[in-house]
Amino acid sequence: MKALIGVEDYRGFSNAASAMETVQSNISTHISKLESELQVVLVERRTGTLTLEGTAVAKRVRLILKEMEAIQSDLFALKNDVRGNVRMGMIGTTARWLIPLLVPEMKRRHPNLHFEVSEGTTTSLEARLHNGTVDLALVNKPSYSEDFAFKSLFEEEYVLFLGKSHPLASMKSVVIADLDGIELVVPPKGIPFRDLLDTLSKRNKIEFKVTAEVDGVRLIASMAFDGFAPAIIPATAVPHYLTGDFAVLPVTDLPGRRIGIATRRRALESAPMISVLSLLDEIFYKEGLTEFPMPGGTKRIGEYKP
Repeated sequence: MKALIGVEDYRGFSNAASAMETVQSNISTHISKLESELQVVLVERRTGTLTLEGTAVAKRVRLILKEMEAIQSDLFALKNDVRGNVRMGMIGTTARWLIPLLVPEMKRRHPNLHFEVSEGTTTSLEARLHNGTVDLALVNKPSYSEDFAFKSLFEEEYVLFLGKSHPLASMKSVVIADLDGIELVVPPKGIPFRDLLDTLSKRNKIEFKVTAEVDGVRLIASMAFDGFAPAIIPATAVPHYLTGDFAVLPVTDLPGRRIGIATRRRALESAPMISVLSLLDEIFYKEGLTEFPMPGGTKRIGEYKP
């Protein structure tokens, strides 16, 4: 099973053998045995790519291997020794300030636990959670799915980030109606937040100018910070250490962005996963984390919402 995943991930027998520190004939032998047992062809030998049957099997194999790993972790946990792997996906705006709180404490409590964090957009992390390449994901609340369970951690407001020379910069806050004719960097159509902006602009009978369509809050924020164009971004996307001639204005008629943990609904939580989830609860609830640093002070992110 590991050989099959290796061929898929590294695109071929030779690359898989190199990555798995073995010889190509060993990978080929394992694939052939699996094909013989299942009575299907899993890998197209000419191209080194998985067949349709191979792709279907690989999806299940990833889950099987993770469950085998979880069995070991659970047995260690019975001896009060939490060890194993947790692969967590995080949206970048939250990861930026949460990782420094989470990782050091995780190392202190569970030194034998391997904690791996990868960054992505909510859309990409949903896909990775679905195919099993991450165990849990800290994301903007995803669209309803029977495959995922979602637990809210906090809500944050949206802000308009723009240069101080901009006509709106002198305002203390704005509403969507104030953005009529304003150039903005926005997400592409089909992204829930973009759909919300389009709905509100139609409701208010305004039209903002789309300077660029970009998928990814951190990239949108970076473009705004560099002066490309104003952007509506989550409050936590503005680093507290950012300096310059800019203004950060709350957009008061936009609903808050709900951030939380998504997990596969049918997956059993391993001991390492439970340890990470418990620490997240502790950070947001028991320690009452409801503020984050912003330029010029702190900003509330909202109460913990179980």
